[in-house]
Amino acid sequence: MDPKVLKQTITARLGVSVYLVEQTPIPGLYMLGTSQGVLYSDAKGNYVVQGVMLDMTHNMKNLTVSGMREQRRLGLSQVTHPPVVLKARNERHRVALFFGEQDAARRQLSGTLQHLQTSGVSVELYPVIEHAGQASHWCKDPLLQNDPFKAYLPQKECSETLIENIGLSQWLGVKVLPAWVSSDGDLVRGYQSPEQLLKILDHINAPANPSSSAS
Repeated sequence: MDPKVLKQTITARLGVSVYLVEQTPIPGLYMLGTSQGVLYSDAKGNYVVQGVMLDMTHNMKNLTVSGMREQRRLGLSQVTHPPVVLKARNERHRVALFFGEQDAARRQLSGTLQHLQTSGVSVELYPVIEHAGQASHWCKDPLLQNDPFKAYLPQKECSETLIENIGLSQWLGVKVLPAWVSSDGDLVRGYQSPEQLLKILDHINAPANPSSSAS
């Protein structure tokens, strides 16, 4: 099995981007990390399965969820343009925040991030646009260039970073903004107050038993 050929085959047949190919415990079946979530395929891409894989020999461990966690950790470790990081002095948790223009414009975000910093949560910031054509608008938006929002946009290679974040958010399964990705690879969707997010992060510590608020 050639991972590159399998990626090309699935992309051509399904019209989805494939970022990762990994062998599963089932011989001949491969997990695909795609822009539409996890899929499973044979070596030639002739048969594709969408669903949840459970390991019955290890207390019904959800291999699909574990696979998505692994993909998110891998995706965040491979970013070309390092994100802006709001570093907590006494770091307890680190999360990646994917947010859209409207999330920043609400001016609710700044207070949330400051609260998280003082509570020991470092935040990596990933602005997300819908399509590449919006990059120049974002980089020139007067609202986002004024304090406290100018820190949310990359200082260098702004357009390139925003375009890269499109593919990154798809790979990580981010479909709703804002979204938070923990250092363990758990995804928390939607706006969360600092108190809610801290409670979720404190309880995301068992891969086989994810929080009901995370996937």
